[in-house]
Amino acid sequence: ENYIQVTGNAELEITPNEFFLSITLDESDSKGRQAIELQRKQLISTLKSLGINTEKQLTMANMSSSYFKRNNSLAVAKYQLQLSSSEMVIKVYDALSEINISAVRIERISHSDIEELTSQVRKDAMVNAKTIATELATAIGQSVGACIYIYDGNRGVTPTYYNDGIVMRAMAKSSNEALPEEEPIEFKKIKLSYSVNAKFRLNE
Repeated sequence: ENYIQVTGNAELEITPNEFFLSITLDESDSKGRQAIELQRKQLISTLKSLGINTEKQLTMANMSSSYFKRNNSLAVAKYQLQLSSSEMVIKVYDALSEINISAVRIERISHSDIEELTSQVRKDAMVNAKTIATELATAIGQSVGACIYIYDGNRGVTPTYYNDGIVMRAMAKSSNEALPEEEPIEFKKIKLSYSVNAKFRLNE
């Protein structure tokens, strides 16, 4: 059977709108060894002052893996904070550094419509495969018929790394170091990249 085999590709860059921050409260890191409960109250109060809904956006990590005991008193607690803009991420870093909470890092970034966008890119890759097959067949005076084989070997999409400049800025601020002139911080876009292998019948 005559057929043509091609690989179709598609890419899409999207701006992340979900940022997941890890915030660790450690009794030993605070001046005067403030109790975790006091740090927690300061954390929640500071986040609320930024307009963050702490009941929905701030969650406590699993107790079995994120709590440690020292002399029967809570010494470390870990939280996860979900934000929807890079501007708010910067505000949170700066605000928490003001109250001596510096153990803040970005765990991951994503997009609220990542599944739908991923599905669209996969479809676009298949359309690209047929377009290529059609162009090649036309070049030799033939046309493509039905698709008789599709192989999707994609194993998922890994977002690009974010710009960690805000982490360095927060660290410098918390240690009273001289800060460079502030520049706008931009996060890299998430790149969705897919490829599919397909075979189409060739018509004379």
